Amino acid sequence: MLASELEGILNAHAFLRVERPLVLWETDVDLEAFIRALGEMIAAGLVRNGQELSEITLNVSNVTVEPEAAGPMPAGDFVAVTIRSGGAWGPETTWDPAARHDGSLVGHDLETALATASAAWASTRELGADGGSVTVLYPRRIANRSGR
Repeated sequence: MLASELEGILNAHAFLRVERPLVLWETDVDLEAFIRALGEMIAAGLVRNGQELSEITLNVSNVTVEPEAAGPMPAGDFVAVTIRSGGAWGPETTWDPAARHDGSLVGHDLETALATASAAWASTRELGADGGSVTVLYPRRIANRSGR
């Protein structure tokens, strides 16, 4: 997905609280698959926060996981996409594309969408007494020498 396509998706979701870096990295993900996964993430936020769309934050970050910091999470450059909202997000869990998918990361629909989108990693977090998030890492696309 091109950075300009990601920019368009963020602009189209202005009804959410959007947080993003000044420069967006391109990702190795199909646009349609990304949109489906993002929709499932937003739906998870809505289920947890009582259907309050304006109370959901969509955060996109450029992230580098150094090899020494990697564990079960892969090392490399990623575009991290997070949906954060109120509600219960426990228990905290992770999703690995190579592992068995049992629906424990928000639900089966999101896990299926992540597999289709070639996501590299995902996790849920509890953020205090009444809030949490789901974050998905997508591999950064490195342009070839001709700039494409």
